[in-house]
Amino acid sequence: MIEVVQGANGAQLFLEGAPARNTGILDQTDFLTLLIVQLENQDPLSPMESQDFAAQMAQFSSLQSLQSIDQQIGQNLAASLLSTQAVSNAMAAGLIGKEVVAIGEGLILNDGSSTLRFSLSAPAHRVIITITDGNGTEVRTIQQEGLGGGVQIIEWDGADDSGDQLDDGTYGYQVAAFDSEGNAVDTLTTTSGIITGVNYEAGVAMLMVGDMLFPLGNVISIQMPEL
Repeated sequence: MIEVVQGANGAQLFLEGAPARNTGILDQTDFLTLLIVQLENQDPLSPMESQDFAAQMAQFSSLQSLQSIDQQIGQNLAASLLSTQAVSNAMAAGLIGKEVVAIGEGLILNDGSSTLRFSLSAPAHRVIITITDGNGTEVRTIQQEGLGGGVQIIEWDGADDSGDQLDDGTYGYQVAAFDSEGNAVDTLTTTSGIITGVNYEAGVAMLMVGDMLFPLGNVISIQMPEL
């Protein structure tokens, strides 16, 4: 393949055997190749001025410096990410046994009861809470009216819609809220429980609460459990 490049004084130079390029960006090898071709093809009666040659060498030096800086920044970022990840993993191991509140739609039914915590962006005229089992089947619907904005705490007695007591375990829940005109109100569901372990996925620490996993980025608060 023949590649056309712009030489000194606007002259066009033809590089035979040059590989096809899509980026249009010259690297160090390209720059040196261009410079050599310019020297080989310059007019003997009008050779490249010394200041032109010096200017191109200065550009080459600048290119080397910029690429070196780019590589150093990449290495520093990688080292910083690894360091942050190591600190996060070490901190996560020390959280076992503490109570966590994290963004999520899971809840744990323990000893026949569970506490649902969620937030409303504004007061809601009607709130519908749907609880599902591990298979996603709806087992209980709880309706509330006249809730104010902010954090809400609802106690669930562990019974299904028929009044039968459900087995302890992990369940899910969703919240739909509406104002007095029937417009949806934004909600944020959270999950709480005791951290029972830490699981590492692709080097990232995930907090375990029963059968549920939460990344550290979803954690809202952590405290010592009430005795």
